[in-house]
Amino acid sequence: MNTVIKITLKVAKQINKPAIPLNRHSFEMDELRTYIGKKDNQYWVAYALCSETKQVIDFTVGKRSKRVLRSVVHTLLFSGVEIVKTDRLNIYRSLIQLSTPVTNAYRINHIEHNKPNLRTHLKRLSRRTICFSKSCIMLEACLKSYFWSELICVN
Repeated sequence: MNTVIKITLKVAKQINKPAIPLNRHSFEMDELRTYIGKKDNQYWVAYALCSETKQVIDFTVGKRSKRVLRSVVHTLLFSGVEIVKTDRLNIYRSLIQLSTPVTNAYRINHIEHNKPNLRTHLKRLSRRTICFSKSCIMLEACLKSYFWSELICVN
């Protein structure tokens, strides 16, 4: 078991975050609840998806707070995006300083349809399970591998 954890962490360190696509029309941003260690310890995975390419641009793992969401929002704003589509979470209004961020749930359907795929492929994100991450570092490594690796090959 320790070998699998070491290899997973090693592969995740080798994966680089993709370049931020500049001057895209819109990005979708949402968050997903999961647990670390035990069910009482809730964490949130906040991630952004390009509406045109359906590629995950950035993600962060942490408590549901302004500090955690700020890192993903700043990544989007630095890319020169015109519209950031979100749900109706109040924190987004203070973080996004664009003219009008879209806050209609039906306009973020690409990222909402991505959630069941994430929960199916990564069992540690399932809602009703006894399989969840024991550490935040391991969860981030698995998400990084899932989002940004084309082909994981270990020699």
